[in-house]
Amino acid sequence: MKKSLVTSLFFSFAFLLSAAPLPDQWDAWYWKTDDKQFLKCPTPHVREFKALKDVKRVTLQMPQAGFDFNKLAQGWDAALVRGYIHSKKAETMWLGVGCRIFSVAVNGKIVYDIRYKGLGNDYEPVTVNDHTIALPLIAGKNEISIATKRTNFLLDYCYGANRKIEWRLVLKEQKDYQPVKAELAYPEMVLRPGNNSVMFSFITKQPVPAGIDYRVKGTKNWKREWDLAGDFVLREKSRLHRILLSDLPSGKDLEYRIVLLEPPAGLDGMRRALWTKRQYREVFQPVKTLRNPDRKEFSFFVLGDTQLSLSTTCQTVAARAGFMRKMRALPEYKKSDFIVHVGDADSYAHDIERDLLKKFFLDFVPGQGEAIRPWVWVHGNHEVNGLASEDWYDHFLMPGEKSYYSFRLGDVLFIVLDCGDYPPKDAGLSSYNGPVIIPGILYEKQKKWLEKLQKTEAFRTAKFRIVLAHPEPQIDAGYLEDKMREITAPLLRNDSDDSRIHLWIAGHVHRYWRAAKGTSELIARTPRKKTALKKSPVNWVSVDGPKGNSSNPNFSYLHVKVTADKITVKAVDENGKKMDEFQIDQKGQFRELYRGEELKAFPFGK
Repeated sequence: MKKSLVTSLFFSFAFLLSAAPLPDQWDAWYWKTDDKQFLKCPTPHVREFKALKDVKRVTLQMPQAGFDFNKLAQGWDAALVRGYIHSKKAETMWLGVGCRIFSVAVNGKIVYDIRYKGLGNDYEPVTVNDHTIALPLIAGKNEISIATKRTNFLLDYCYGANRKIEWRLVLKEQKDYQPVKAELAYPEMVLRPGNNSVMFSFITKQPVPAGIDYRVKGTKNWKREWDLAGDFVLREKSRLHRILLSDLPSGKDLEYRIVLLEPPAGLDGMRRALWTKRQYREVFQPVKTLRNPDRKEFSFFVLGDTQLSLSTTCQTVAARAGFMRKMRALPEYKKSDFIVHVGDADSYAHDIERDLLKKFFLDFVPGQGEAIRPWVWVHGNHEVNGLASEDWYDHFLMPGEKSYYSFRLGDVLFIVLDCGDYPPKDAGLSSYNGPVIIPGILYEKQKKWLEKLQKTEAFRTAKFRIVLAHPEPQIDAGYLEDKMREITAPLLRNDSDDSRIHLWIAGHVHRYWRAAKGTSELIARTPRKKTALKKSPVNWVSVDGPKGNSSNPNFSYLHVKVTADKITVKAVDENGKKMDEFQIDQKGQFRELYRGEELKAFPFGK
């Protein structure tokens, strides 16, 4: 595209204009008109204004700050500017325009018109990012003309006729403009199965509206659920989408596909004209099968504390990825209906996308034809470390807007707890490892929530109740464990059939530990020198993790199978070797099935 005849360039401020390749010199007309006349004339833009009276014609140079008609057209109601663009070939030029009320014509044909839509476009200040317009240029000389009006009835009616009005036109060629593409940045996560529902969480490369099509596998008709604000407005300002599918049938797998809406080129900005007609293109992601674990019998896989290690055998993310790939090949992982991560996915979270999605979750993307399985994410203390601590809640917050929640699968009630972090005991407001926290609020509200939960039908009618929490407050001592022990003591104290907690699954200690309810024996590789309690108030087990404080192996995993009358827990090391196996019946009775030679029974320490 040729440069303007006038070769001097004017450099813009951040939101203003750049002259080239737009013309330096423009013809301009000012005239007085009302709304009705302005809409009729010009059509297309007036050439010489022969039909109008009281018209002023001037020649304008493209100013650095755009056309400030407050000063240039004092006493006039409307303005039109006309210039010429020379192009070597037929092509599309993207033009950024900032103006309240205007229309754009190229070679006598209007290509963009919001002269009658002033309401909703009262932006201050106007910027070249407000409107992105495609100009169809022919080879050679192209006439571009822009008509604008100071105000109209709608703006005056809504905002006041006597207000201070900015009447400015700014222009800039958007050389680097790329129309928005509706694409996922990372594979979706399916979260928290149960209560006849699942939660989808995913990120798009750019902000676009999104939804989920779903159906029972084997049926034809799709249902659709949109990501909505207020059950009404499609979310399109955020790349992050969370969509809850509810009223799902028990025991039946689903098929689903993510639906993204791609806006028309040039109409993808957040400050586009109100009432602009836009035909979105539906972009369908591949159809996938979702495993529905809501059955009478099911199993799940447990891992945790996958944070970066200081040990000699797991120093880097690459080493961790190797561990995870090997773990995914285990039969126990493959046959599980859902996956539980008991917290501390990484040591620090400064960027959720980089630290959790890209460097960790991508290691778990299912292969071709493999069913998608839901995840249960437990909030650990290291999820509170780093600048992105608050972002964790945006990605993983559950229905009810809490990080602690319960869900029911078959006859099993799962209780997921948020352990908080390690502030000083007397802390109110505390800045710790990045975020500013008030831990007392979390513990107080979680305790009240647990009290209410125990009175619900879902809790009282469950055959089994399983707690998923990052710490194990029964044995270890510390502020975090002390607070968890405090809020869960009433929960663990009641051993009646309608209140009994059958199993507590944890991480945090980076050791494989377990204890049966009512016993004073810790099953582990090494003794615990000091314990918080003399007896365990619940059947509990914790998994290994790295960081240099766990014996070989650096990871251990659980495969938990629930049948009509028992819970069977099998522990394996990172190579898939069975370490331990036990069962718990509906009465909470513990039965050891197998114990590896490395595991010993140690008395609780003092």
